[in-house]
Amino acid sequence: MVAIARSTAALAPRTAAAAAPPTLRLNSKGAAVTTLQNKLKAAGFNPGAVDGQFGPKTLAAVKAFQKAKGLEADGIAGPKTWSALNKATAPKPSTPTSGGSGPTLREGARGEPVRALQNRLNQLGFNAGTADGSFGPKTEAAVKAFQKAKGLTADGIVGPKTWDKLGIKVTGSVTNPSGGGGGRAVTGYVNGVPRNITVSPIAGGKVMRSDAAAAFNRMHAAAKAAGINLHVNSAFRTMEEQRVLYQKYLNGTGNLAAKPGYSNHQGGIALDINVGGTGTSTYKWLANNASRFGFARTVPSEPWHWEYRP
Repeated sequence: MVAIARSTAALAPRTAAAAAPPTLRLNSKGAAVTTLQNKLKAAGFNPGAVDGQFGPKTLAAVKAFQKAKGLEADGIAGPKTWSALNKATAPKPSTPTSGGSGPTLREGARGEPVRALQNRLNQLGFNAGTADGSFGPKTEAAVKAFQKAKGLTADGIVGPKTWDKLGIKVTGSVTNPSGGGGGRAVTGYVNGVPRNITVSPIAGGKVMRSDAAAAFNRMHAAAKAAGINLHVNSAFRTMEEQRVLYQKYLNGTGNLAAKPGYSNHQGGIALDINVGGTGTSTYKWLANNASRFGFARTVPSEPWHWEYRP
């Protein structure tokens, strides 16, 4: 009987250890990696293909998740990371409370409702980035991941159904891009003729005509996912900004610039991207992908100049 008791006692810790998820790291393989990848995906962090192979994409997703949860971002899925993943992906108990509500939000929106949205997404384990009140590509990606996890249409637009699933009620003013409630009205110029246009923010702090801004932000997000940073040097220009550039051109101290009122920058559809020449990875990515988002290179002598021409 004593021998049997010892055997049972010895089995207990081994059984408990077997139930605990294994520590995983780069180049790990197997079913546990598949589980890890599925949990990362459910939490809104893209591990790449769910194939049981712990490669660079899974490593990047683990690090991003760890950072979002305040853990050491070492890329190793140990007990703390597994615990945080299990909490982030655990089914939420149903409650008798009613769902949430708020204004319709989409990419380009700004204001306190956006900040509340970002805080809620981060709280639920969907990485919306810094809660800065600006609905950019990272927030849109988090919204889509949340919508997909909740069985909603993953369109990135926060409407009544998405607010209901988020479970918070939000009020306050918000500025949406064109097609979703307006942007900032400015005077633009097309072929020397002044026109009222609406501009919205793009990644990097510049502004463009709202439809062009939305298209560029989508392109910026796609480029970023491919490891390309589209840094914008110039986008929409006021009349005064164009006058300054044109005068520098006339003085021989600046690049070619159109006469004030005749630059497509003043129409809100042109932007100068820091490509560094036609042989760089940035330029090659744009040459192969920009047309998918409605952008084209229109000045043969300027590889950095691109325009929205859908």
